[in-house]
Amino acid sequence: MWWDERSVRPRPEWQRNQESVSQRCERENGEGPKETRWDVVVDLDCPYTREAVLSAFRRNAGKWSVTDLSQGECKSAAPDVYWGEYERIDWESVASGKVCANCYCIRKGLIRKAQLALVLTRWCTKYPHSEIARSVPETFVFELYDIEYFEEVLIADVPELREMKPGETWILKPNVTNQALGVHVFNELGSLKAALCKEEAWNLREWVVQRYIANPLLVDKKKFHIRVYVLAVGALKVYVYDDMLALFATEDYDYSPDSLSNLDAHLTNTCHATHSGASEEDMVRLLDEIPTSFPGNKAAMQRKVDDTKKTIRLIVGQCFDAVSSDLSLMPMQNCFELFGFDFLLDDEWRVWFLEANAEPDVKQTGERLHSVISDMISGACEYGPAGLMPTGLKPAKGNKWVEVLQKHMSGSQNMKFRIT
Repeated sequence: MWWDERSVRPRPEWQRNQESVSQRCERENGEGPKETRWDVVVDLDCPYTREAVLSAFRRNAGKWSVTDLSQGECKSAAPDVYWGEYERIDWESVASGKVCANCYCIRKGLIRKAQLALVLTRWCTKYPHSEIARSVPETFVFELYDIEYFEEVLIADVPELREMKPGETWILKPNVTNQALGVHVFNELGSLKAALCKEEAWNLREWVVQRYIANPLLVDKKKFHIRVYVLAVGALKVYVYDDMLALFATEDYDYSPDSLSNLDAHLTNTCHATHSGASEEDMVRLLDEIPTSFPGNKAAMQRKVDDTKKTIRLIVGQCFDAVSSDLSLMPMQNCFELFGFDFLLDDEWRVWFLEANAEPDVKQTGERLHSVISDMISGACEYGPAGLMPTGLKPAKGNKWVEVLQKHMSGSQNMKFRIT
């Protein structure tokens, strides 16, 4: 269920009796909004992300009037833009066109691993020669309510695991958790069953198993994955940020059977790595910094990185095309959202798409690359709220967001719903 009423705060006064953005433009300016100063409410829990968002808006103080709710500031009038936590968005005001928000209400088909796997399976069946069809590891979904039915679930949902051959390795992921919780790498059914018997798995019912990419590209003997920031705007444009990150495991990669339980060598999630004591530079680098770690022709290595980026942009566009065709993602005209997409390169530089995450944890990038996050969020403001609002602002020269999809979603303009 996407709505959790336990985290809902009482609605402030500004969430009542609002007028839409277009109504305000007409009332204040008659002909248009050229002189309008737009009200923004920032309501983010993470200080790192909150400061980056506040700074981005304050750079154009002539166009934005910013309220930071974390400082106890209060708005009596309705904001034009709300950038805050998903659970605190007033969806009735968003659906009626009165507020521009930083999340889509319905997007589980993208951010929940099981739903994404099912959507992409259908898409790849329809378009077997698409780039994304060759970039998604073999994936299966199953539900397990009681470990006593383990064998029955295997027979019904994932018979491929019952026929696992020696040398095969799979990775188990819960459908809805993040920060690498519940992730397990296994090469035998006994190990899979033991993972599902753990206390942390008791309340998790839906799981994804994915064929493990056993031959990752290594840098200084360590595995890494690529974090890509993706911005979806309205209904629907999609952009990819060109500065992609390489997030590293903290120990040297070892694929021997006895090492599969060593998550420090196999997991590249920065939340997991922060407990290891590894340095910030060891954990996070720019993808464009990778060529310096390889011997030989640096220009040739940079061309491989550039080709990798092109492939990633193509995959992201196709992913949104697939998911937006399904009711599990419903873009809304006055919403935008920032996502974190994860990819892996194998030792032949083949790109593999792993998953997509909502509300990416940008603070794990650290201080060394803080300017990357600052520029990324500034650009997101220019294409997101500024792109949806008639501000007259244009993306700054040198903005690194690259458009990968433009698609008109019929019916999204007038979508209505009510939360009771």
